[in-house]
Amino acid sequence: MEIVWYFLFFLVGLCCGSLANQVAAGLLRGPRSFIPSNCTGCGRPWSLYLIIPVAGFFMAKRRCPGCGAALSVRIPLVEIVSGLLFTCIFCRYGFSWVLSLSAIYTLLLMILMITDAEKMLLPNAITYPGFIIALLLSASITLLHLRPPWSLVLPLPDMLAFVNIYFYNILIGAFCGLLLLMLVVVASRGGMALGDVKLAALIGAMVGFPAVLVALFLAVIVGGLVAVVLLIARRKGRKDPIPFGPFLCLGAVLAMLWGRELLHWYLAPLL
Repeated sequence: MEIVWYFLFFLVGLCCGSLANQVAAGLLRGPRSFIPSNCTGCGRPWSLYLIIPVAGFFMAKRRCPGCGAALSVRIPLVEIVSGLLFTCIFCRYGFSWVLSLSAIYTLLLMILMITDAEKMLLPNAITYPGFIIALLLSASITLLHLRPPWSLVLPLPDMLAFVNIYFYNILIGAFCGLLLLMLVVVASRGGMALGDVKLAALIGAMVGFPAVLVALFLAVIVGGLVAVVLLIARRKGRKDPIPFGPFLCLGAVLAMLWGRELLHWYLAPLL
């Protein structure tokens, strides 16, 4: 029976990946629209059967039925990765309120991951509402005296005990994400965009402090490794821009899944 649940959540993840693709396509079109379509070039709505996860891509013969433009292989890949992520979330947290919270955050991050990977765009239409959603959810969690598993209670003196109150912890996480990435923007003299700064603040509002540090650390490590591979393979030059948003989003998802264990491992000598 457990395998059936894993399969069902994989299907839910496929559908969420399809939704992320369609929203991202709408954000990347000009003028931006949210008509059901995976095409970033035209705004013509697709038949419902063509937006079926994975299968719709092949039923459309890898081309937009509206304008005939070739569709990116990214579409089915995102849907499959989404299915695997949602399965991991269910495997990690089971049937709980954390499952819903993680799913909401993962969907938002996937949309931003797609838009940044495609056009190096982190639209305010997602980051600003996402920040408000994170604050409202955090306030509700605090009022219910709950705490997500990735939020670590730190051994702090009484004068700093407020940091462990979840809502304040989220605000501190958002400020840390914003400050650290802003320092990188200043130090790199424009080598990183302000969209990444806003995304880091959003991630801080999602995972709080110090889990935001885990997300940023993982983003830097994975992003650096990918950049080295691209340089060695000559897919990118030293001066070619590489979007950092996808790595930030990946770091955030990993922090939600295993951030607590990574923090315990790293801070074990201090706790």
